[in-house]
Amino acid sequence: MKKAVFVVKSLTNGGIEHSLVNLINHLEQYEITLLLSKNFAPLLPLIKKPIKVKYLTDTGKGIDTRIYLKEAYKRKQWVSLLQASWRIGFYLVSKDMIPLNNYYLKSYPMEDEEYDIAVAYDGGLRATSSYVIQKIKAKKKIMWVHEDYSKLVQAEKRTGGTVFTHFDQIFCVSKGAKEKFDELYPELTEKTSVFYSIYSKNDFYAKAENKQSHYDHPGMKILTVARLGEEKGHDLIPEVISRLKEEGYNFHWYLIGDDDGVKVKLEKEIKNRELSAYLTLMGGMKNPFPYYRDCDIYVQPSKQEGYCMSMVEAMAFGKPIVATNFLTAKEFIHAHGSDGLIADITSQSLYENVKRLLDDKKLRTSISEHYLKKTIDTSTEIEKFYAL
Repeated sequence: MKKAVFVVKSLTNGGIEHSLVNLINHLEQYEITLLLSKNFAPLLPLIKKPIKVKYLTDTGKGIDTRIYLKEAYKRKQWVSLLQASWRIGFYLVSKDMIPLNNYYLKSYPMEDEEYDIAVAYDGGLRATSSYVIQKIKAKKKIMWVHEDYSKLVQAEKRTGGTVFTHFDQIFCVSKGAKEKFDELYPELTEKTSVFYSIYSKNDFYAKAENKQSHYDHPGMKILTVARLGEEKGHDLIPEVISRLKEEGYNFHWYLIGDDDGVKVKLEKEIKNRELSAYLTLMGGMKNPFPYYRDCDIYVQPSKQEGYCMSMVEAMAFGKPIVATNFLTAKEFIHAHGSDGLIADITSQSLYENVKRLLDDKKLRTSISEHYLKKTIDTSTEIEKFYAL
């Protein structure tokens, strides 16, 4: 049997990580090793087949800045601490991650095992990509693109061209993500192709079956599922809620997602605007599917997305959607007002479109019926991996 290794930062409650779990569960023709740069894998029980799991924290000082510094301090390796600190400072000024990645990798030997395929699944200029390039022996090396690469800073754009050329194949999670990547690196176009995340409507339904959502509001329930990070647009939501509250709408907005830097800001907004009766931060969940099933409206306020699995999941349950106009929004909503609503990335536009759905039950029903008729299944994408 062929052997594949997937290298990723961690296996936490994020869209990238969930898509990796789905991919692994569908790969029947490979013996799989999962290599994690952080010793943190709450989604591991969702992998339904035997795999090998390794942690980079066991073989070196780490390829994550916090882990490296902590390990060097624990070992009293003061020279390593000073050298790492200097390189971190250089990165903060130059935005060139590669010298820092290369420094972290010095503490690692080559992997003993040789693989048929080695995958940098979270891809890009992260240290996981450098690890796949420098420390793994494989017949083919693959990188996944999950982001809008037009958003990279200039230094990252320049550096990327020297790194990504080492991969044999580059899979992009959407047409929009591929277009932006190809615009930035036209010399790599022949290596890039679209590989949609693997999912099916039946899988979503099975995860929701016989599970409770525990909503605690009798009125309209609005849901957003995304980690609480700057690019996910949660900062737009409090203003929208404040205006709807003033107008007397009976609703409650639920946010599901692990904190990635904005939770404290949101909590302050909730307190200052007195929104606790209208907005709840529910934290991350391994199984948010009962909440999709039982909500009334789904809102995706993102500022950037390479692909948006949470929109697919909401569509599978027939939930009318408002999404901001991020890179790939129109790959899901093709006709504004017919199969969903697309707002500008502003609180004003988001408010107008959420208000429109709250006001128009006929529109909500029409969008819901449209989604429920859609075929939502990408399981045949696995053939692209088998063809490598």
